[in-house]
Amino acid sequence: NGMGPTLHGIVGRPAGAIEGFAYSDANKNADIVWDAETLFTYLENPREFLPGNRMAFPGIKDPQDRADVIAYLETQGG
Repeated sequence: NGMGPTLHGIVGRPAGAIEGFAYSDANKNADIVWDAETLFTYLENPREFLPGNRMAFPGIKDPQDRADVIAYLETQGG
């Protein structure tokens, strides 16, 4: 953990689940399990997907770039 929670093993993990990270209430209370579909939508516009989160990131607009990030994250299992 650092500026954000570790992304190692994010695919298949519930939102707000890493112990020791100070998640926003939006993340802690979200009923989300990160999979390719939810990550694809979240990475396009994090604040629109999950209002109230503290992600200081405008998103990745290019669909292929988002797909590439997700493909990489899927290789970083738990």
